[in-house]
Amino acid sequence: MIGRVLLALLVVIVALVTYPGALLVSLATRITPAPHTTPGPSGALPWLHVAHPGTGAPYIADEQGRMVLLHGAIPASLLEFGPGSGPFYPLDPAAYADGQCPHNSPSSRYPPLCQADLEAMARMGFNSIRLPISWSLLEPDRGRFDTTYLDRVAQVVDWAREVGMYVTVDMHQNAFSHYVGAGDRTVDLSYDSGAPRWATLTDGLPSTVLRSQRELNPAVLEATTNFWYDRNGIQDEYLATLAFVAKRFRDDPVVAGYSIYNEPLLGWSLPPGFEDLLLFPFYRRAIDAVTGARDGLPCWSGFFMPAPCGYRDLGADDRRHLVFLDAGLLRQVTDFPTHLGLPVSSYPNVVLSIHAYTHVFTVDNLLPSIASSSNYPWGGYDQSYDLGVREAKAMDAALFVAEFGNAPADDMVILKTQVG
Repeated sequence: MIGRVLLALLVVIVALVTYPGALLVSLATRITPAPHTTPGPSGALPWLHVAHPGTGAPYIADEQGRMVLLHGAIPASLLEFGPGSGPFYPLDPAAYADGQCPHNSPSSRYPPLCQADLEAMARMGFNSIRLPISWSLLEPDRGRFDTTYLDRVAQVVDWAREVGMYVTVDMHQNAFSHYVGAGDRTVDLSYDSGAPRWATLTDGLPSTVLRSQRELNPAVLEATTNFWYDRNGIQDEYLATLAFVAKRFRDDPVVAGYSIYNEPLLGWSLPPGFEDLLLFPFYRRAIDAVTGARDGLPCWSGFFMPAPCGYRDLGADDRRHLVFLDAGLLRQVTDFPTHLGLPVSSYPNVVLSIHAYTHVFTVDNLLPSIASSSNYPWGGYDQSYDLGVREAKAMDAALFVAEFGNAPADDMVILKTQVG
């Protein structure tokens, strides 16, 4: 009898921490009233929000309810790439005051980001930038946040304000971190960025790249998995860093919102459980931490939190900005939804962010085919966008294409199929 009771209890616990528990929390967010928001201080640009037009698809809107299409560029100069020598260009805002700009250098893959660059983007008709920033620079030592680096981010926001452009602050990573280890000759850490050294837990696995794909590296996969399972509380530190950023820009309408995590990699996890049980519950906790939505169940912190767990309010009190949620990297590879289409949070300003690299990073590129003749994706270049519309609507979220691109040789193919 006792054995049966214990077995039943085990079944209940497993159900709560896996798909049934995640499903119940997602359904609860659909009927939970949205957190109370107050109008923000007026500024040169109107506040953006996600409009929810009844039976129609949610969309990004201004204060008058008009659809806003954010379009622009992604300047990567504020990221810290490997091999760990720090950013190439100065981070002190004084180095860029009064229109100053460091000279371009062939030693850096990216040019410096200066005031003249935003002025040029505005003249080209851009109305926004997606500004990638590095966790390794925001929190170089555990519990110590770098205000100088955040001042540099704020300087770019001020430049955007002067030319009437929005800024999406993007918590960026590429292959988790450049602290995964130099490894063998297959590894080029100048392409890697993200977590600080103290949060990169590789457990001694070798750093070696397979099939020339920086993400296919045992050290990267191990460090990523340790993050999703909150090893040593490193995910808690990430949320604290996000709150540190949100507190700075809480009252600034020039900041369109925050991209929580760029191109989430599965680590050693398997689809579809990764997105449904790890990634989107993490997003829910991030929204809880920054907005105080309190959607998930009260849980511990400092180690693995199951899917139904929420997170405590970290005091940012940011209830106006958009929150951009990148779909998992597997979606980018397949151009196909790889998670359940369920609401993530009762917070109303949620945006599903997709990256469309059809025939560039999709699976067909691993085969000897070219964009004009490949049979996959079956829906061609439209597949990622068309499915993204349905995906976002099912989540009660707006849709945003954060990145897209192709080889220059395929430009005419795309123009012919998309415009012609």
